[in-house]
Amino acid sequence: MAARFLQRAGLKILARNYRYRRGELDLVARHGRELVMVEVKARHPRAWLAPEHAVTFGKQRKIIGTANAYLRELRCRPPAVRFDIVEVWQAPGEIPRCRWIRKAYSLEDARLGWSR
Repeated sequence: MAARFLQRAGLKILARNYRYRRGELDLVARHGRELVMVEVKARHPRAWLAPEHAVTFGKQRKIIGTANAYLRELRCRPPAVRFDIVEVWQAPGEIPRCRWIRKAYSLEDARLGWSR
């Protein structure tokens, strides 16, 4: 559902559920010249905590490490990369709603850099 939502917004989905060691990228997409690593989080509309808050500092670091592995596999000069979150709010019997948070966090936020 999140992938369809992003495709309708003009992103091209390149990979789903990319796994490397203990990490996973829910979606990898291209948006213009940027490569977008997307974390998808779903919650019930009455959930106490917003889905974006589930992407903790530790989770961000793990995603960035997995993104690093993905970029190494490309074997080319890496494009600009950003990290987005798509929140999916879904209650039983209701139409799900998505919220796209662009540039949700960065390498600097996670105190990391790219490795080769």
